[in-house]
Amino acid sequence: MQVNFRFPRVLAWEVTRRCPMKCRHCRAAAADFAYDGELTTGECLKVIDSLASRAGEPPAPMVIWTGGEPMSRPDLAELVRAAKARGIRSVMAPCGALVTDERLAELKDAGIMACSFSIDGPDAESHDSFRGVQGAFEKVKAAISSARRVGMPFQVNATVTKLNSRRLGEIRDLAVSLGASKLDLFFLVTVGRGKALAPLAVSDEETQRILAWMKSVKEIPVKATCCPSGPTGCLGGRGFAFLSHTGALQTCGFVEKPCGSVKEHGFDFRATIATASNPLGESGNCRNVAAM
Repeated sequence: MQVNFRFPRVLAWEVTRRCPMKCRHCRAAAADFAYDGELTTGECLKVIDSLASRAGEPPAPMVIWTGGEPMSRPDLAELVRAAKARGIRSVMAPCGALVTDERLAELKDAGIMACSFSIDGPDAESHDSFRGVQGAFEKVKAAISSARRVGMPFQVNATVTKLNSRRLGEIRDLAVSLGASKLDLFFLVTVGRGKALAPLAVSDEETQRILAWMKSVKEIPVKATCCPSGPTGCLGGRGFAFLSHTGALQTCGFVEKPCGSVKEHGFDFRATIATASNPLGESGNCRNVAAM
């Protein structure tokens, strides 16, 4: 089933696929080298121009600058600054490995309003093994310290798997101790690239237990952004969109079936959306495309 792709309120833009991490759950199988076909600075600026609000059309979405590792792009501050000049709100999802006080302060000045830092285990052993890089836990904590020093608001994200589903209370406590504004949970979705991760996905019964636990947490706001069996279902193509490093429009990063490409529309995002269809259908349930 395909329906019209709704203009997004939130756009996750994978401005690069390059990343120094080797995360077990990475939907992109990202690696630390330059990828062919990534949008150039000039092409990204054209996309940003097309995102800006226009009379009689939906307002500009908030952009989540992501990757890969978005801070791998040396022109990131230029892109964020261009977005701010066009009234586009920006947040960022770095892995933490490339964060310094100076770079984060520059990006804050350019227009980044907040960051999310992923912590998938409450200690170095659990987090590092999931992220595939020794020292990743200390690096993300150092990045959070930088955020606090430069006054960058931040939240903690956690990918829920069988590896950590019984340690979410510890991750909550760590997020509180680090000064996070909230804890955001992302449940593994076994479609697209995620099909290979099925052994790590929690059961529906465990998901419901975690959702009930979330309601009991008082120390910090806890929400589930990616949880198709949750109360809001999947947001892919229903207010959320994903733009890949090569300009492919997708309902989300896991469902790789392209819905269009900005390269085919002169790097005009609005023109690309206007001809796009959502393979998830009206329900927004990515399980509809589990066979993709």
